[in-house]
Amino acid sequence: MLSSLLPSLLLILGASQAVAGETVSGSHTKGSIFMFGDATACRNIFWRNGACGLSTYFANSVDRSLPLVAMPSGIFEPYGQAQNNKLCGKVITMTHKGVTRKAVVADQNTSSEQSIDMCLDTWQAFGGHDNDGTLRKGIEWSIAI
Repeated sequence: MLSSLLPSLLLILGASQAVAGETVSGSHTKGSIFMFGDATACRNIFWRNGACGLSTYFANSVDRSLPLVAMPSGIFEPYGQAQNNKLCGKVITMTHKGVTRKAVVADQNTSSEQSIDMCLDTWQAFGGHDNDGTLRKGIEWSIAI
């Protein structure tokens, strides 16, 4: 049982906890692709169906030109439930192997991989390829909350 909780505990301990007006950050986080193919279809799923409810609760406050991501549940959950989560609608800055991209937190990734789930456009920026789900390892990230 403890061995199954260990990845989540490490994620929680690896992310700096923050109070309002501060920054939460982490390093050595994995990145994964949420959906192969069209990045627009992926974004629409995050926008309409993500845990944050961006289309309902953040429609007028989120920059629609930015990509969308799902944070690992081990990082996401300590900041609140669904649309009341302090990470929802916030801009995350991610860096992987010298490439930096910004995105908006739209959802939580509850998979056992505990990775930042992203659409194809962001995935490719970090060296991923369509139809290749190899995890990107070592993503550094920060979110001002």
